[in-house]
Amino acid sequence: MGRRATFTEADIRRAMKVARSIDERSVVEVTAEGTIRILPEAVRTNSSAVDKWFEDHDAS
Repeated sequence: MGRRATFTEADIRRAMKVARSIDERSVVEVTAEGTIRILPEAVRTNSSAVDKWFEDHDAS
């Protein structure tokens, strides 16, 4: 079994900054395996209960 990847807060902030510069509504996922995924909003993978709550309470 390999070593688990670790990210610093700065690493995550950089990934989010790049994602937001391309599309301000993009989704940034960080997996337990150490993968950072930057996806357009329309490609959300697994909606969590929190995502569902935000979708139901969207003010726009």
